[in-house]
Amino acid sequence: MNVWLWVVVLGLAAWAAHWGADQLLTPLKMLRKQWGLTASAGAAFLAIVTASPEVAVNVTSAARGVSEIGLGNLLGSNIISIPLMVSIA
Repeated sequence: MNVWLWVVVLGLAAWAAHWGADQLLTPLKMLRKQWGLTASAGAAFLAIVTASPEVAVNVTSAARGVSEIGLGNLLGSNIISIPLMVSIA
């Protein structure tokens, strides 16, 4: 396919992710206040919710006896997450 088409698709995906995050921000702040959570507890809750699909993939792959998928998921997410966290901190 044309490279410019992929550039447009990537731009639209980035815009959609940003728009979705903006749409979720206000309800999540209200939920955090309603539950009486501090900002750090809210961040921990968000981290757990964000990691839940990876946990589900790892548990499912272990239950089905396909440990390579779980290992690949674990390594792949950490290869991206650790340098990103270090560079942001």
